Amino acid sequence: MPGTLRRRRILSKLALGACSILLLGSGGVAAAADSDDGTPAGAYAPSSRPAAGPEALTRANNHRPVSGKDLKAGPTFTKDPAGVWQTNRTTVTLRNTVTDADGDAATLSFEVYTTDANGNPKDQVRLTNPDTGKPAAYGVVVSDYVTSGGTASVTLRYGDLKTNTTYAFRTSAYDGSLYETNWSSWAKFHTRGRAVSITLPEPNKDAPAVNQDNHQAPQKIAKPTMTPVDPTKPPTGRSAENGWNCGKLNQKTGIQPCSRLIPDTSKKTRDALTKEANANLPHLVDWCASYNSDIKRYGACIGGFTYEYVGVVIKDGKPTGETLNASWAVGQEVKLEGNSATFTQQLILVPTAIDPKFGSVTLNVEFDCLLGDRCSNGPQSWDGALEWSGADPFSHTAIGKIDHTWNAVRNADTLDLSTKITAYSPVANPAATRWQANDAQIRCDKISSTTPGCTFYKYIPTWVMNFDKTPPAVAHAWLIQAKLPKHPGSKAAKRPLFYLPAASKNAPGRDPDDNRKVICPDGWAATYGNPDATTVPEISPGDKASCDEFAYASTYNSGGMPTGMGGMNEVDTGNDCVQTYATRVKQGEWHLYDDVREAAPTWKQVCGRSAMSGWINSTSMGGAFSSGFAAKYRMLDKDPYWVDFPQFAHCDASKATVACTVPKP
Repeated sequence: MPGTLRRRRILSKLALGACSILLLGSGGVAAAADSDDGTPAGAYAPSSRPAAGPEALTRANNHRPVSGKDLKAGPTFTKDPAGVWQTNRTTVTLRNTVTDADGDAATLSFEVYTTDANGNPKDQVRLTNPDTGKPAAYGVVVSDYVTSGGTASVTLRYGDLKTNTTYAFRTSAYDGSLYETNWSSWAKFHTRGRAVSITLPEPNKDAPAVNQDNHQAPQKIAKPTMTPVDPTKPPTGRSAENGWNCGKLNQKTGIQPCSRLIPDTSKKTRDALTKEANANLPHLVDWCASYNSDIKRYGACIGGFTYEYVGVVIKDGKPTGETLNASWAVGQEVKLEGNSATFTQQLILVPTAIDPKFGSVTLNVEFDCLLGDRCSNGPQSWDGALEWSGADPFSHTAIGKIDHTWNAVRNADTLDLSTKITAYSPVANPAATRWQANDAQIRCDKISSTTPGCTFYKYIPTWVMNFDKTPPAVAHAWLIQAKLPKHPGSKAAKRPLFYLPAASKNAPGRDPDDNRKVICPDGWAATYGNPDATTVPEISPGDKASCDEFAYASTYNSGGMPTGMGGMNEVDTGNDCVQTYATRVKQGEWHLYDDVREAAPTWKQVCGRSAMSGWINSTSMGGAFSSGFAAKYRMLDKDPYWVDFPQFAHCDASKATVACTVPKP
């Protein structure tokens, strides 16, 4: 009779336990109230909730298994000074040893609780079965069988635990027949906090395209002059001294001419150029008002220098120290066309001094496009004569224009523009000075487009992503650029991206898709990406999770680009990158988070990989870059460019946790 009663009690507890599974459902935390069989929460016998299997007293002298005292949580299985295990993820692995006096193999059931303000166990966390993804029986997770004296372990499923939270856990043993009489002692562990939490707005599918021209700041170039030059030293009549080019002595007048071009940022010269330019000059380059020697992709504004023509008075074969002086402020503009092989340059000459003893000074200007028969020069046209009277030296300004045309026979050529000014007067022979702006070298091509066009290819353009349309993709790129030590695409760090076009365009031997498959293998997002990545089927029906990488696959900076092919940051797989994902936490509010299923980023990585909506990922680049930016600025293989994120200017990436709200509240 006693044995029958005992079996009934066991069966009754099993039945009640089964009911509790149905009532409790999945996930979450169970309240710290009494259990459904009347046992106080946390104080019930393990056998009363037989998650590992039914208890069966079928063998005589059978010993119960026992949990060990070596409870651990990790990775990295290290404790803080208070004895709390510090885990570097939320998919925590729990361990403990187990022994059985009979030598039977045994399992451990792992039970997890939240903790109160004093660190004591409070409410049970209803765990998920890691294998099925369904609620675990009685909210506990059961390990596999291990040999007596071995270590049993379980890894909790993503979503069961919160970030930056302290939990307590304990174990009970089961050998296939008997449960341990009591639970083990408690051990505490703490999950890691987030390393990234960037708050973002809802994607706006109707946001207008970014006007990339608005983000192209002028780029300084070296002034085209002979250096070093001391502008305070007059010529001695010897050529190549202090930048002077000297002509032949006029035997009748005893004057030897010399000329040179010097950098000149004096107010006199600047006022001469800007006043005249602003009043009368129709600019070829609309942003060229100060002649600071700048270029953009399709325009050059070269200036801030003075052309000098000096007559050195010679007596008895030696300079007397007397000179006749004439000078002009010089401004030069060049306008290229993205869809034409013909381009134009303009020269402005503003007289700033002419010695009356010259009588008059006449200039002759030669414009050359230095590439043999592959570049032709059109006729010059001048507004204003190239002759100035010493009696009225400031009578007028001369403005000249000329067209140059690349013959487009080859797929690409680089051209140098050379300008030569020769000055002479009735009392002094000619003296000539030639210059060219090496930083303003021109490249014409038929590669980026079958229609020929020309650019100042040494200008580094700036690409700006469409934040309003695809906030998560922009946030991901900003994070990787701002936080990683190589700062890919950062102008401030002087780390440009280098363009890798499709192999069919410029045959570099590596297609960007090959890079993409290293970092983002096909199906990665669906199989391995964070399951909380949000898609936008309301914008793009059938939208699926996708894998976004930065630096872009279409760059030599990509982690997928082999070093042997010019790659700068080669990694073995995308697992070596910073891992993030984009999720909508509520309508109108998105977040870019680091993936807490694994260790926090070390920020020593060289690339980033993020799980996000396929529509957001593809729209953030796609045609906007290849058909837009790259085509607009005629980007060729290995061309550098910057990536800028104006909406993130207020965000601080130097903090241990990168937290920011964009746009700025």
